[in-house]
Amino acid sequence: MGDKAAVRSGINIRALASVALFCAGVWLVPSGIALHFASHDGATKWSHLFMTIHNTASFLFLIAAVVHVMMNWKVLTHYVNAKVGEYKRFRKELLIAVLGVSAFVMLVAFHALPVP
Repeated sequence: MGDKAAVRSGINIRALASVALFCAGVWLVPSGIALHFASHDGATKWSHLFMTIHNTASFLFLIAAVVHVMMNWKVLTHYVNAKVGEYKRFRKELLIAVLGVSAFVMLVAFHALPVP
């Protein structure tokens, strides 16, 4: 999509989506940390507040991410197609990173579940 398609009534939608994505992401970090600590006390007004902030920021992040990808689809596909050769050189590293990060996330996530 051209820049003319991204601009409606003086607002650059592409830039708006990018900035909204960044701002929502910034809210996710402190609200997630606060939610983690507040949830140790049980269901309190603070845990509810931080959960609401975190869920709202997550929802806005998702919407902004979808709009961002839609507005930059052509650029993203050209970039990925140009980088396919480079990605093939790092298959082992990509596999190790995906499996390692996934395993670590699952290990930490299972920490929250009681083991019988």
